[in-house]
Amino acid sequence: MAIDSMLNSRRQFLVQSSALVFSLALPLSAESAINTRHARLLAAWQLPNGAYQVGVLNSAGQAGALSHAVRMAVDLPTRPHGLMHLQGDEYLVIARRPGDWLLRLNIRSGETSRVWQEEDRHLNGHSALHGDRLYTTETDVLGGTGVLAVRNRHTLELQDVWPTHGKDPHEMLVLPKGGLGIDEPFLLVANGGIHTHADMGRTQLNQLPMDSSLVALHPRTGQLLNRWTLSDSRLSLRHMAVHTSGVVGIAMQAHHSTFALQDAAPVLALLDETGLRVAPDSAGVKGYAGDIASTPEGFVISCTKNDSAATFDALGSLLHSQIAPAACALAAKGEQVWLGSKPAGVRAQLELDNHWLLLSA
Repeated sequence: MAIDSMLNSRRQFLVQSSALVFSLALPLSAESAINTRHARLLAAWQLPNGAYQVGVLNSAGQAGALSHAVRMAVDLPTRPHGLMHLQGDEYLVIARRPGDWLLRLNIRSGETSRVWQEEDRHLNGHSALHGDRLYTTETDVLGGTGVLAVRNRHTLELQDVWPTHGKDPHEMLVLPKGGLGIDEPFLLVANGGIHTHADMGRTQLNQLPMDSSLVALHPRTGQLLNRWTLSDSRLSLRHMAVHTSGVVGIAMQAHHSTFALQDAAPVLALLDETGLRVAPDSAGVKGYAGDIASTPEGFVISCTKNDSAATFDALGSLLHSQIAPAACALAAKGEQVWLGSKPAGVRAQLELDNHWLLLSA
């Protein structure tokens, strides 16, 4: 495991981005949808020259568009995906699958340290913390099976590797004792179920059966505590958020054999003590959810291919939807939800990536 340490100086410059911020104070009217509040966000983006960066955006809204002051930015070797708070001013940036690096970033000093991935596994873009351990979802390169890498949260050194009892593990959550009826804290992992091959990058082998599932794992031993699946095996369970009621919302992506089936597929599933089920009201948005966030009322889903965002209650009933071209990244604070989007016809100087974190608002 190689660690590449470097110090990046702060850079301050103003850019006009095509990102949108929406305030979803539910129930919602179209007139109240645009948020003009200032926000400080940790985000990743692509520049017009194709390079990737991560950094801090000071964002001010006006008439639905955000002016971003990039207060701190560092270069990345390839496209990133997940972002996670470590401690204090330190955050973790994870390469997009099939990824080969982790980056520790201090947003105050700009200092970074990079860890290169072992060759026998690739990173799948997400992580979680529990106690002194940091977990990353990964795929075994030769076998194609999903694994959870257990790391030292301070050094990122590898300590163990556990099976996720599925393929293509993506996001994971740490849930408390009593969650979903399990009498101890546990890791909830979304196995996307998509087959890939080491020599084909992100190419999906859709002719093979999918094996998407949610699994609960013991955070100290990796023991399988429970496993849930849907009857429709072509729905890939990917991103998750937890409602205050304890219900877990899961954003899905459909991989059916025809576009018609994909377009009609639901994009939201719900997990509670009674089991895993789809939300029928989430169907008909082209079968692709980019991200999910929880609010006091329920869940917000970014429907990327449908150019929209949809809000549901905790039981899966649709409360509101609105136009949001290429909607994806979500961050929430109470009833306020910040949604990254690209208005049609506007050329972005920053092409925002799939996820961002709200630092302050």
